Amino acid sequence: MNASIEYQIIIGCNDSQLRQELVDDNELSEMLSDFFRKKHIDFSILRLKGGYLHEDGWFITENSLCISIVGDTSIDIIKLAKSLSMFMNQENILVIKHALKAEFC
Repeated sequence: MNASIEYQIIIGCNDSQLRQELVDDNELSEMLSDFFRKKHIDFSILRLKGGYLHEDGWFITENSLCISIVGDTSIDIIKLAKSLSMFMNQENILVIKHALKAEFC
């Protein structure tokens, strides 16, 4: 098994002020897939349904994406997450970093 790093970026698809999808999860997924293919970065994208407590007190459920990036990357993950957050007009975005041991079989 090889030691590696996994990053997960979890982003909702609802605009934070309008509380509706302006860019749907399919469009965002395709845009991200094109970006990672061009950069030759290993990735997976999962579609999710997520929920969170909005800063105004409303509990919001929305379509979300979990972007998983495994291995060394030539990109700044935090900068990517912040850019996605601005593009999607998100209140927050979650970035998770895991050390892992992986083997492709």
